[in-house]
Order: sequence, then C-alpha cells, then structure tokens
Amino acid sequence: MKRRRILVVVQRYGEEVVGGSESHARIVAERLARSNDVEVATTTALDHWTWRPHFPQGTSELNGVRVRRFPIASGRAGDYKDVERHVLFEEHTLADEHRWLRLQGPHSPALLDFLSREGHGYQAVLFYTYIYEPTALGLPLVPERSALISTAHDERPLRLVPFRALFQLPRAMGFLTPEERDLVRREFHNDHVPDEVLGIGLDPPPPADPSGFRERHRLEGPVVLYLGQVSEAKAVDELLSMWTAYRNTARDGTLVLVGPLGMKLPERGDVVSLGRVLDDEKWSALAAADALALPSHLESLGIVLLEAWQVGTPVIVPAWNAVTAGQVARSGGGLTYQSQERFPRVLAALLAEGKFRGRQGRAWVERECAWDVFDARVQRLVDAAAFDA
Repeated sequence: MKRRRILVVVQRYGEEVVGGSESHARIVAERLARSNDVEVATTTALDHWTWRPHFPQGTSELNGVRVRRFPIASGRAGDYKDVERHVLFEEHTLADEHRWLRLQGPHSPALLDFLSREGHGYQAVLFYTYIYEPTALGLPLVPERSALISTAHDERPLRLVPFRALFQLPRAMGFLTPEERDLVRREFHNDHVPDEVLGIGLDPPPPADPSGFRERHRLEGPVVLYLGQVSEAKAVDELLSMWTAYRNTARDGTLVLVGPLGMKLPERGDVVSLGRVLDDEKWSALAAADALALPSHLESLGIVLLEAWQVGTPVIVPAWNAVTAGQVARSGGGLTYQSQERFPRVLAALLAEGKFRGRQGRAWVERECAWDVFDARVQRLVDAAAFDA
C-alpha cells in the first residue's frame, strides 16, 4: 500500500473535544497515521459556541499525528442568532448567507491561507464538516485532491447557496450512514462523485458492573437509560412526556438520565438524573439498562446506539429520525415508534423481547464496527480522493 501525505481539516481537534464529527476526524487521522504521513489543520478552539482560544497556536503532536493549530480571527458573533434567523426564515441576499457563515465561526484566515499555500503538497485532504468555514471555504482551494466527510443533517442550512457548489467539488465523499448519503444525493444530485459509507470502528467494551450500578442508585424494576446532553434540543422534554405516559400503564420502572444537564427536570421518584459520569460508570449504566432511549430528531451517527449494542442492550428511537431508525432496521437491535402516543406500547414490547434484540444488535456491531472493516473503508475513500501525480 502506497504511503501518502494526508491532511485532515476539522474545526476543532483534541482528546478534550466532545463532538461526533470531531471525534470521527480524530479516529480517522490516527488510524491513517499507522501507514501514512498524517497532519491535521485545525483551530485553537475547544468550545464550538464561543470558539475562544484554548489550545496553543502552532504545531504539536498527538498520538502520532502532527497537529497544526491556527488562530481564530473571530468566533461566533453576538448577533449570530438574529442573522441566522433572518437567513433561514426570511427573504435575504447571497451576501447575507456569506455573512452568516463568517459570523457562525470559526473564522480563521490563517488556516485558509495555509491551505491555499501548502494544500497542494498533500496527496489527499479530508474535510470535516460541511457547515463550518474551514471546510466551506477551504475545500474549494484544493478540490482535485479532496474528500468531504459532510456529517450532513436534514436541516435548513444545508439548503443555503454557499453549500450548493461545495457538494459538487470534492473528488470523493465520505458518509457516516447510508441515510446521510441518500440525503446528500437527493439534495445535490451529485451521484457522479465517488463515495464511501464509513461508519465507525469500535474497541471492545471495558468490563462493566451492572448490578453495582443498580445498587448504587437504588434502581428497581425495568431501567430505561438516556445517555447524552439532557436538553430540549435533544428531545429529552419529549422523552419525559412519553415516559409519563408509559408509567401510567406500567407498574414500575425508572428513567435514568446520564449527561450534562441543560433543562429543568420534574421532581419525581422514577426519573433519576446523574449528570456527567466517568467512563466506567457510563458502561455500567449501559450494561445495567433494560433499554436505551434516544429520542433526538437529528443525528449523523448514533454512536450511543452502537455502544448499547456492544453490551447487549436494545434501543428505542423515533421512526422520523432516518439515521437512527435506519441503524435499528439494519441491526435488528431495537424498535422504532411512529408517534409519541405509541411510545408506551412500543417500549413495553421492547422490554418484553429485549434480550433477543440486544443479541441481534451485538452481533451486528461486531460485524460492522470491526477495525479492519472500518480501516478498509477509510482507505478506499483516500484512494478515491488522492491526487498522486
């Protein structure tokens, strides 16, 4: 296999960075670095909202990958939400859309200057994700050797003019799921661009202590777990409403919420919020749960579903989230609900057949998320994007 010089461009990068696309970018960079010369071009930001400088500017190394961090000229502007509302819901100009892209941040002219000056020195340049300026303005500087890993959702910004050309330009495209590929193909009619559905690779789960988890938190009866940001943005308010309807028909059960708290919760004995937990406790929670609920409407890849299946825990997701519903359909590792009103009945059915569904999910993840399978997909994407002249 030919050793190549590869650059990964992503808005944030580091072990401290929490984010699906950023985590995927780091995994890809580190896997490719085992047999290639891999560098990352990113910013000094840790937080994706303020884009304040956190990491030192300049070049460093992380897990065998050379990381180039560029300064941010401006982060997310104070009037960003007003501009976004205008661009997404009102009559506006093309100039308004370009202004929105810059105000969203991170605005890093130094990173773009580096791509313009040095980008042609790499055989392949992999860009994450479509919605931020480093990709939207950076990819057009090196289209003949680029791959776009878009992590696209079915969301209003996807229809803005600056992105129409972007999805036509790369030499190859990487998707996290078949549903993301279907969305992009439907929206941009770019079937001529070669693509690869990457998925993700996963290490085996660490040892867990499900009985200890139940004892520590005094949990009895069926346990339904939610793992992630506890906020309305992730539809946790809907989950609480559906849980109330379920408990009106069920004798017992506890809803356990694990993750940073971003909303007010009702005071009731059958809803337990644990906040952030350490990794060991997370895996114990997954193993202790009788089911995992993921109610969010938008996901580029439901990694928490994959982790639940790794320990044999079945899942329940809304049918209107194409990505997570697709994962459940392909794996057989859970059930989907067609409406909030049907959630109680579907959850009861899932709890009744949970072990069978959990085994199906575990077998599917072991096949689909094996590292050799993932590495082969990433290599095919690089091969399709590479400019080896």
